[in-house]
Amino acid sequence: MITKKAKDPSAINRRNFLKLGAAGAAIGAIAIPAKAKEGLAKKIDEKTGGNSIKTHDEFPAEVRDDYKQHSTRDIIFTGSLLGFHPEDEEVVKAGQMFTSERHNTKPGYDQLAQAMNAGGWALHHSSSPLSCFGVPNTGILSWNQSDTKSGHSPEGGEHKARPQYKFQSKADAANIIKRTARLYGADLIGISKRDTRWDYSEHIDPAAVMSGRMDEAVYGWEKFPFEPKSVIVMAFEMDYEAVSAAPSMIEGATVGAEYSAMTKVAHQVSVFLKELGYQAVPAGNDTGLSVPYAIAAGLGEGSRMGTLITYKYGPRVRLAKVYTDFDFVEYDKPVEFGAMDFCKNCKRCADACPGQAITYDTEPSFEPDYENAWFNAKGVKKYYMNARKCFNVWGETGSDCGSCIASCPYNKPDFWHHRLVDKITAAMPGPVHDFMREMDKAFGYGDIDNPEKIDQFFDAKGRRYNGH
Repeated sequence: MITKKAKDPSAINRRNFLKLGAAGAAIGAIAIPAKAKEGLAKKIDEKTGGNSIKTHDEFPAEVRDDYKQHSTRDIIFTGSLLGFHPEDEEVVKAGQMFTSERHNTKPGYDQLAQAMNAGGWALHHSSSPLSCFGVPNTGILSWNQSDTKSGHSPEGGEHKARPQYKFQSKADAANIIKRTARLYGADLIGISKRDTRWDYSEHIDPAAVMSGRMDEAVYGWEKFPFEPKSVIVMAFEMDYEAVSAAPSMIEGATVGAEYSAMTKVAHQVSVFLKELGYQAVPAGNDTGLSVPYAIAAGLGEGSRMGTLITYKYGPRVRLAKVYTDFDFVEYDKPVEFGAMDFCKNCKRCADACPGQAITYDTEPSFEPDYENAWFNAKGVKKYYMNARKCFNVWGETGSDCGSCIASCPYNKPDFWHHRLVDKITAAMPGPVHDFMREMDKAFGYGDIDNPEKIDQFFDAKGRRYNGH
């Protein structure tokens, strides 16, 4: 095992930080005129005394009038691995490298880590192949619905055609659906109206792809079995210590474990709704864009790195969806708790990215500033990540990296002092954000490519596996 470095006795620790007090910690060390600090301290005290989460009636990011739905063929994975963009030789090469067999003895990439990674992905790969690459209608994430005439489920499940269950109220329906999804294993659940802007304009037929019939591989919504009205969005927490080991296949193992959980739970929720007499289709990365649907369903905010930032888990989540024709339900509203404002000043994910795929631009924009960005859905005001550069790192390492997620100051266990910091950052812009970013570094969070994190993941100290 790797010998751990001695701690710097002069480093700021959490206990000393808390001794500074909420307002003092945020303001005392930043360059603001003395007269202004008194008012800022008062404002922070007021903000930290209440709820820092705001809601929106509409989608919180601006969407240009010329925005067009994204096509599944333009996902970086389908463009590289399934042959839809052979002209982009750099991306095709990265895809070939990513899927090639590797023999590595480096900690985090050795046989142990590769075995853990394979086990994490096992359920997803066996039960919904290619869903992680944006391909719909595979395995238990099938689009098939119960045959209402015969009462038989074409996909071989046990659910039958049922009369439609009537809920007492829309609020009651939302609560029961969310409680059921939580029972099955989802960590966060929100419900949004279906918004065609976030649906893929085209879908991919996996059978046609596998047989080489590329001219038949792409189709539209005419094959979808019903007209969706609502989308249930679920987030699944990834293991904190595994993510902290990024970039490595240990980090990839927790990604795979949550993709497996996504597959299982999305299928279960769809069966639950079918048993209640409604139509439902489970989805992972396929069918629609998960991040904007999650934002619309109130699960979090967008981010500089392009992922969702949730209030409880930060960006350390994976997302699944269930499309349904059920609409007698109370919909959730988009929320804001300061994450996107914090992203303007933080930029730690951009510093951590080994492929330099994340922009340093302070303000979000309506489209990327680089050429040949066929993989970006343009027209939404957000930060655009260069998926080509990102995927090159995947090809070089054979893992899905995760350095951006591990480095994010919102990626921490849910300690109470982190919630305090969240409230401060939501209350104050600019200099306070810079200070909080530096405090995150001082506490030792977001340390990327550190072999000690692998040792910490496997350390048996304090762990119990037998329940007593």
